[in-house]
Amino acid sequence: MKKTFLKAASLLFLGATLAACGNNGNSSGSSEADADGKTTISFTWWGSEVRHEKYIESIKEFEKQNPDIKVEYEYGSWDDHWKKLATKAASGELPDVIQMDVQYIAQYGTKNQLADMSEFIGNEIQTDDIKESILATGELDGNVFGIPTSVNTMAMLYNPSLVEQGGTGIDFSNYTFDDLVESTAAIAEATGDYGWNDNNDNSTILQYFLRTKGEDLYQYDADGKPEIGFTKENWVEFMGAIADLTEAKAMPTAEVTSNANSMDQYPFSQGKAAYMMTWSNQYLTYKASAAEDVEINLARPFDSENGAMAYRPGFFYSIANASESKEAAAKFVDFLVNSEEANKIIGTERGIPSNDAIKELLYDDMTPEEQESSDFLDDIADIVGDPSPIPPIGFAEINTYFKELYAEITYGTMTPEETYDAFTQRCEEIFAENYQ
Repeated sequence: MKKTFLKAASLLFLGATLAACGNNGNSSGSSEADADGKTTISFTWWGSEVRHEKYIESIKEFEKQNPDIKVEYEYGSWDDHWKKLATKAASGELPDVIQMDVQYIAQYGTKNQLADMSEFIGNEIQTDDIKESILATGELDGNVFGIPTSVNTMAMLYNPSLVEQGGTGIDFSNYTFDDLVESTAAIAEATGDYGWNDNNDNSTILQYFLRTKGEDLYQYDADGKPEIGFTKENWVEFMGAIADLTEAKAMPTAEVTSNANSMDQYPFSQGKAAYMMTWSNQYLTYKASAAEDVEINLARPFDSENGAMAYRPGFFYSIANASESKEAAAKFVDFLVNSEEANKIIGTERGIPSNDAIKELLYDDMTPEEQESSDFLDDIADIVGDPSPIPPIGFAEINTYFKELYAEITYGTMTPEETYDAFTQRCEEIFAENYQ
């Protein structure tokens, strides 16, 4: 029987219904000790109802262990979280502790809205059990704007039955992008199904491809300003392959994936596509959403031996720069990331923990799929490269525009060269708008 899966973005905002929400004037992060001598800090996050319940229980445990600190909280869906955060940032009332995503951390960090947490590392916040390559994902220009809570990496999910029918004999321990393209075409020809089902956030696939070439989507110059990080040659190679595969009906056109209302509607989940390249934490989601009798395996992506793979945070905990209770906020962040009590409550709801000691603590209670995902992250420790730079301000807009161009490639209405010119021009415009 198909398992059900809770999606973080599926809930309406619930914070207004809670008596304990940070809506009473203390949510700005500029709180002082109250009449009882307690320091009040505020915490905001997005997530599913399961996350809400686990965080609230963890907050109670933190307050029990730290009777001099009170935590007020507010939570909601993904969209509500960012809308409210933007409003509070504009009025200088950001919460003390913020659940922060990688695509927004530069936006808030470079505008002096997030505290540099370096001063708390080794003091209020311990990071000895977090790999440096993971911790570095929250750094920009020498500042630590976030502590990663969980970790994943790029992975290849595959349907072994369809791959076998393709007859190309992929060796998942050592294969190239060309091998993947050849196998994708062969599977489609042999079965009539898709060889490769792209994910809805397809710029991540391009970014990984560029990393195999020693490039990236973007980079920062000596002045800390973003710029294009790739050559036209490599862009055209990738987009050309996508164009050829979609024309041959070995990959679906863009609307097939974008029109799916849930992951169980993807051709890959239905056993109608052999490959899905996505983040390793999505392995659990696809296993849960797969149709009956559809087998899904986890493997490294193509060309993985040259540092192309990197650890990526699930999300961060950040501290508002305007907070007058930074030490208390840092103590709370440390509790959420490092304490056995909090992590036994939260478990793997946030993903595989970034803290190796906590991961070991929770391992025996993980599902077999979670253990496989955890082992996968350990197995690549010797080959991961440096993380990609933090996405620049305006990246959400850049990513949206990339999806539009990618769609044109799949429809055959633009050439790879045309999309390169359009994308680089738009990136340069967005960089100029946001960086002086």
